[in-house]
Amino acid sequence: MKSLFTEVVFTRLHARITVLVCSLIAAVLGLLGPFFQKEFIDQLTGVESRLHFIQFDHTLTYIIGAFFCVLLAQAFTQLTNFLSVREALYMQKVFAKRLYDKTLHLQVDTMSGRPVGEIVSLYATDVQGATVFLDQTLPAGASMLFPLILSPFAISLLFDVPLWPTILLMLAISCLNTFLAFRQSKFFFNFKQLAAERIGLVNEWIQNIRTIRILSWTQHFEKNIFAKRIVETRNRVSMVTNGQVMNSISTSITFFLNAVALATLVFYSNHQLTSGELLALLWIVGVFLTRPFRQMPWFFTFAFDSWTSLRRLEDYFSTQNNTTEDRSASTPLPQGQEEYALQVRGLNLTVSQRRILRNVSLDIKNGEFVAVVGEVGAGKSMLLLSLLKETGARFDFYHLAGKDAQKISVDEVRSHFAYVPQEGFIMNATLRENVAFIYDIEAERDPMVEESLRLAQFDLNTERVEKGLNTEIGERGVNLSGGQRQRVGLARVHYHEAPIMLLDDCLSAVDVDTEQKLFEQLLLGAWADRTRLLVTHRLSALNRVDRILFMEEGQIIDSGTFEELLARNEKFRAYTTSVAKEAADKKAEVTHV
Repeated sequence: MKSLFTEVVFTRLHARITVLVCSLIAAVLGLLGPFFQKEFIDQLTGVESRLHFIQFDHTLTYIIGAFFCVLLAQAFTQLTNFLSVREALYMQKVFAKRLYDKTLHLQVDTMSGRPVGEIVSLYATDVQGATVFLDQTLPAGASMLFPLILSPFAISLLFDVPLWPTILLMLAISCLNTFLAFRQSKFFFNFKQLAAERIGLVNEWIQNIRTIRILSWTQHFEKNIFAKRIVETRNRVSMVTNGQVMNSISTSITFFLNAVALATLVFYSNHQLTSGELLALLWIVGVFLTRPFRQMPWFFTFAFDSWTSLRRLEDYFSTQNNTTEDRSASTPLPQGQEEYALQVRGLNLTVSQRRILRNVSLDIKNGEFVAVVGEVGAGKSMLLLSLLKETGARFDFYHLAGKDAQKISVDEVRSHFAYVPQEGFIMNATLRENVAFIYDIEAERDPMVEESLRLAQFDLNTERVEKGLNTEIGERGVNLSGGQRQRVGLARVHYHEAPIMLLDDCLSAVDVDTEQKLFEQLLLGAWADRTRLLVTHRLSALNRVDRILFMEEGQIIDSGTFEELLARNEKFRAYTTSVAKEAADKKAEVTHV
């Protein structure tokens, strides 16, 4: 893969070259200003110019020349900055789009080791930081480099003195600034890393603030956040201190340059110094070279800072999903596959060297209602996510309605499914938009939305939605109960029809009466012709399904109806007893309260 640094440098190369050319023109024009000033003063004082390649008869010509050189130099400098900012914005758009696509592409098991705060930090800090090379480093480097290269030659040409004293001083100052800038870059890198860690902690705290408060963990989280902030502050103090040292050195450079340049003229010049030459020397050294040397430490700082952001983005972009091995050619298909909505053989999933799913095989008929049950950690949810290609699961073969799901796109695979997680996603929008999952949905679709809510047992007249479909639902559904969020999720998947329903314990927060109505009107009613896989811990659902898949430690160890499993499987009987006891204990606890 091409490195991001190479991409930043060579993407739209013509624009990068234009920036450099504009900066070079600005530097040349900037040096012509003191030349015209020198010639003007020397002509007024009657001193004959030693430079015969440019001669004018009128002193006014030199004044006009100096004015326009300075004016045009500033204009090309501003043009350089404008073009650099434009290129930076273009690359920010490229990197942001790539970051979005990458995040969208990464699977659940791949993302498990990356906190949300890290992704937020990449968007908020590193996308902009990576393009600092264009809007800061490139123009600053060009406006620093060309004057530093041209100025010694201009001084030597104008005053007939050797180059080495000025060049030696410039090299010494450049080495010192490089050292301080490299040190500053470390502080910048730590600043980004610590900020990302703090954002992750704050994000976790905000997302779970009510639970944290209820469980009296507030002080623990505050302590972690404050501790991280203290480390971050100390690093920032060191960063500011080092920056002030760089600024102090940069502002005092002009004095040393003036001293060395004047000493060089006194000791090495072969003629008497004229007033025009003195003015030109002070202009070149005291004015023209001031900005480049002041920019030098920050040029290196921004360059190193941009490099760290590029490395962080590159590391994220290089993250790969667990590969899915295609071994369908070695496994024959079962006969009569046209009657099946879903067929899987040899599904295996390993996450962080831990086997989550082991040789899972499924044959789900069209319109069949199947429950998936088992103890917590048995792999039920990961099974559903693997079917959605949200993990790096391996399949011997995987077929949807007779199609080889391993040879079609992920989007086409997911188009066969409707998925309802236990904690449904609620966006900060109206109830109408949350059901339709479309912003600014047309009002003529309201009957479809209302019908979906009705089947999901979400009654607009009795629920706490004073404005009906126009009710604003807060971020993450903060003004909805757990049961309401689950029912909105069910209404959403009904609104968006799909042949196979993956229901991940989506009835856990509804009461018994609501569950009964959901089964009658939705799961066994409106969805009677759809294929349904329901992960559940509710025993009341098991008599209503066509078949039960009983999982243990990532494997399907038995399959059959509720009565069949009770009759022949001791582990299943123990599981149902355990679930029934847990439900009774919870009911007793609620009754006691």
